Amino acid sequence: MRTVEANDPRAPSVQIADDLRARIEGGEFAPGAKLPSIRELATQYSVAPMTAQGALQRLRDERRVYSSGRGHFVGVGESGDSPSLAERLQEIEAEVRELRSRVETLESSQ
Repeated sequence: MRTVEANDPRAPSVQIADDLRARIEGGEFAPGAKLPSIRELATQYSVAPMTAQGALQRLRDERRVYSSGRGHFVGVGESGDSPSLAERLQEIEAEVRELRSRVETLESSQ
């Protein structure tokens, strides 16, 4: 379990963001790796979910982490950038095509 130090002058969300940043830079979370959910982080650090969410927001602001409908991920660009909007749109279009194909297969089997 990770801890947030009560005597640390930094806000708990900053402490968590700093710890996650160090873990990313140390290779514990590789580029593209999925990070723990907000609830998991809140449990790990014994904080409220809003505090964990604030830590992730700080890392998103730094472009070290990006979020999608599937969770929070370590940035994969040269400087830790998240995928561009065009790249994300291509991913979404591919997911839609896959879902459309599944639906067509299910409909034809009925």
